[in-house]
Amino acid sequence: MIVRAALRRLARTPLALFANLRDDQRGNVLMIVGLSLIPLTFSAGMAIDYSRAMRLQTKLNADADAAALAAVTRPMMNQSSNVACTTAKNMFIGQSAGLSGLNFNAADPTQLAISVTDSATPSGTGTTSTCTASSTATTASYSRTATVAYHATSQNAFGGILGLSALPIHGSSTAYSAVAPNIDFYIMIDTSPSMLLPATSGGLAAMTAATNGCAFACHQTNTSSSDPGHTSRVNGVYWDYYQVARNANIVLRTDLVSVAVQDLTTMATTTAQNNHAVYRMGLSDFDYTFRQIWPTAPVGGYNVDGNLTTVGAHVGDAQVVTYCINNQRVCGSNDNDTGTNFTTAFSGILGKMPAAAGNGTNNSGDTPQAMLFIITDGMRDELNSGSRYLGPIPTSQCTTIKNRGIRIAILDTQYLPESASDSWSVSNVKNPYLAPTDHITPALTACASPGLFYQVTTDGDISAALGTLFQKAVASARLTQ
Repeated sequence: MIVRAALRRLARTPLALFANLRDDQRGNVLMIVGLSLIPLTFSAGMAIDYSRAMRLQTKLNADADAAALAAVTRPMMNQSSNVACTTAKNMFIGQSAGLSGLNFNAADPTQLAISVTDSATPSGTGTTSTCTASSTATTASYSRTATVAYHATSQNAFGGILGLSALPIHGSSTAYSAVAPNIDFYIMIDTSPSMLLPATSGGLAAMTAATNGCAFACHQTNTSSSDPGHTSRVNGVYWDYYQVARNANIVLRTDLVSVAVQDLTTMATTTAQNNHAVYRMGLSDFDYTFRQIWPTAPVGGYNVDGNLTTVGAHVGDAQVVTYCINNQRVCGSNDNDTGTNFTTAFSGILGKMPAAAGNGTNNSGDTPQAMLFIITDGMRDELNSGSRYLGPIPTSQCTTIKNRGIRIAILDTQYLPESASDSWSVSNVKNPYLAPTDHITPALTACASPGLFYQVTTDGDISAALGTLFQKAVASARLTQ
């Protein structure tokens, strides 16, 4: 028994020894730390390399932004795409020179690519310079897109030990600028008798009460009982309906149109200054005929004036037509009150506008863009070749104008169905053209260039409406030819 017990103890001794060795963990931490130092050191080193690479990329991105913007500054827009491209390239190289740890060769087109695309016209055609292939462009641009793209590497301090000597970095920046075009505005004001409608609901009520049912302030020289349809006897004196409106302080649409056009000249002056563009204006009006109000003679070959303050001062020269009596503008000559001749008006303004509008750039030989503003109620009543034409405006001449590259903006001071109240007007104006189907608005919309039709009615703010239309027109000048 004693021997067997001794043998069992001897057998357990090495087993216990190995078990004790297995369970004894003293000193393992040092071994683990020692083994971990190598990857930890390389990880920290790579983090430093990566951080430096990101700092270089951030700096180069800022340099690319500065270079792209340098190509589209206002002074640079007057230079060719070649000059702009060289300027952008020199800017990027100068800003990035001397950066520690940067591997970059600006002469290598795979590492630095700069392109400058110029549009010489609003329609977008133009030239592109890549700074490696010469462009033939030598003129100022209408719009410009500059792109600066780079591909470089950041030198590694630790990664080389592992065979990774550098980290790739890259980026790009694009800048765009468009020059606000120079524009000539031709303002044509409808001063025909139908524009002598009160501007407010209260005015309409007062006018019809004072004239026994007529809403229009017809202006006549014969103020006697011989023309009771367009005169009113007040205190024993016959007044024409225009005088009735004036004596009752009834504001007419023509009054507000004059204020609106004067406000427009002020707005155009401010907008031109903000856009660093040149705006000029010409004024005309029409009824049975067409009249050039200002300038009365061409200035440098154009019927527009660059002094918009002077233009505003002549808005009051637009005059409403005066009739002798009903149906007779000239006493004794019956014309059936055909006082809104759009055919003559369009023919007249066509003679005052250029045969072809320019692009509005400052390039040598280029001319301003052109816009025709028409302020009207859109109701045609004209006598041509012995025949009377009533209803919507003729649109064929609108097409002729637009074919010259001239945009048309129309402010429609809506002709109201209720203003055609007498039996003749109901039968010949209201029923066929105003109600229940409106034939006037579609014709005006078709005449106007896309997006440049605006309608205002009784109690509407004509000045605000004209201002809104003007801003839309100026904005469209940046987008289309």
